[in-house]
Amino acid sequence: MSASLGSETYNLDRKAASKLLHVSVRTLDRYLKSKKLSSRVVDGRVWMDKGELKAFMDKKSGSVNVDSIDMSTPDLSIDVDVDNVDSSSQDVVHSMSTVRKVSKEKSPSGVYKKLFNELKEEVSEKQTRLEIANYRVGQLEAQLKNSIPLLEFHRENYEKKKKEQSLEGKIVEQGTVLARIKTQLKYEKFNKRIFLTILMVILALQPLWLLLIYR
Repeated sequence: MSASLGSETYNLDRKAASKLLHVSVRTLDRYLKSKKLSSRVVDGRVWMDKGELKAFMDKKSGSVNVDSIDMSTPDLSIDVDVDNVDSSSQDVVHSMSTVRKVSKEKSPSGVYKKLFNELKEEVSEKQTRLEIANYRVGQLEAQLKNSIPLLEFHRENYEKKKKEQSLEGKIVEQGTVLARIKTQLKYEKFNKRIFLTILMVILALQPLWLLLIYR
């Protein structure tokens, strides 16, 4: 089918014209929109002049034998493939962002670190109190030796030592808790690294999967 208007013959539709120019239909539409090529609409279809297309090709890349073009060539799918790749890339970025967000929300590392810092401060405070208590015990021992009977001195000295042992036991216990938390933090970091490594491998293999799917 063709449409003849005046001295120009519009006998190529958009698909055939895109094959002739070796471009996609989308690129051809951009040429039409920018007035680089003319067209006519007949019965709802867009027709283009073969002579004008040949002149356009000569202007862009030199003379081309347009009559040797096979109009039965399958439709070009460059733009479609590019769109699919772009869409897939956006899906990969979105998936990575979602995985990172979920991993960050579910990770207990922040809780462990906070607990570790609190216990560390508490141990430091108890250590200071123990040092003060030892100093006071030394002072009391010197005072008791000179001011109270020996039996009373031993009784108070026993109570002071008992308190010291109690404080030391608490410090040892909390030191054990701190060591356990440190170990948990190390395992948490190690697990996170393994997770990130697996994620990077999956993301690295995704382009290959896409290539196999669209082949």
